[in-house]
Amino acid sequence: MVSQQAICVLFFIVDCLSLTWASLSIPKIMSTNTTDCAALSLILPGKVWFPGSAEYTAEKVSYFAAFENEISPTCFVQPSNVDEVVKVVDHLRCSPLAGHTKVAIRSGGHTAWAGSANCPDGITIDLSKLKTVNIDPKTKIASIGVGNQWVDVYSKLGEQGLAIVGGRVGKVGVGGLVLGGKLVTI
Repeated sequence: MVSQQAICVLFFIVDCLSLTWASLSIPKIMSTNTTDCAALSLILPGKVWFPGSAEYTAEKVSYFAAFENEISPTCFVQPSNVDEVVKVVDHLRCSPLAGHTKVAIRSGGHTAWAGSANCPDGITIDLSKLKTVNIDPKTKIASIGVGNQWVDVYSKLGEQGLAIVGGRVGKVGVGGLVLGGKLVTI
């Protein structure tokens, strides 16, 4: 059996030479999701977790809804900054397997229905490490990282005498609420 690392090396050679998988006449040894996860683990060492690891288990049970906890992705990827998110997206977009890999995005993991921030047999990208809150001193406009929870945003803005309309529950992630259109009360 060929190791995941050997597959990744082949994967990168194919990508660099602009070849296609079909031109190689190599049988598929691993699923597309496993191959992409293995490649991402080389691109972002220590930030891709597979079933059986403590990080994978902790990530899997950390969702608000039990429905999401029951879903098992092929791997979790947790970039720490925008540059790492770009690397993940670039890999998935340019991969010879592009279009065949299921991907889910997670901010806080609070949405109540299965599949909203996790995907079975796919890649779940956890953006919870993107927690910047930058306030322009002149305009008082805030740029808020998608990985923040609203309780942290309220605290940081409050220190500057500012406020924002956000989630009713402080532990809700910024990304899901902003993009998911959930209920907001003033």
